[in-house]
Amino acid sequence: MTVEDSLNATSFGVDEEARLMLAAQANDVFAFEELTTRNQGRVYAYLQRFVGDPQLAEDLAQEVFMRVYKHRATYRQEARFSTWLFRIAHNVAYNALRTKSRRPETLFNSAAGQSSGDSTQFEFEENILTRSGSTPTQKVARLEKQAIVRDAVQKLPPRQRQAVLLSRFEGMSYQQIADVMATSQEAVKSILCRAHKNLKEILTPFIEEGKRPE
Repeated sequence: MTVEDSLNATSFGVDEEARLMLAAQANDVFAFEELTTRNQGRVYAYLQRFVGDPQLAEDLAQEVFMRVYKHRATYRQEARFSTWLFRIAHNVAYNALRTKSRRPETLFNSAAGQSSGDSTQFEFEENILTRSGSTPTQKVARLEKQAIVRDAVQKLPPRQRQAVLLSRFEGMSYQQIADVMATSQEAVKSILCRAHKNLKEILTPFIEEGKRPE
């Protein structure tokens, strides 16, 4: 397939990033650079939230795009590029968790490197608090709320944390999350249900008594 054919492959309903990936398969370096530019920020943010370590997340993000380029021939246009990309990020993150010997509290330093201006993250954190039980906004500062919810998400088991991040931050459907996590839609629904239950339990002391989760 030529680069021109790749970029014009619209008859299959291929999204723009998929077309760029098809061009990258045809060794179009500029197409791969464009893909990297479009996605490096969101991949880094996702990894940082997952591992809680900014430097580690930066290293892992570089590894993700190295794998994307190395394995570009394995991409198939019937899959959305974002789903394929986050499947790679998923595998890279899990490999990092298995190989790192640092204690969890060091690895998952949830407050490090977070941006107080991340509106998507703040909306999610506000939503978690609201769904878990209402608390007057004036009782606690915005940044403290953010830190508390980040801590709560970091306390979830890895697969629950993974599903929450893909659902709430990446806006993925059950099917997309299932594709990334190599499981079924029903399993994803079950994982998210357990995650929300666990978040509610973790946040209950804060909601009812104003105590930070331990």
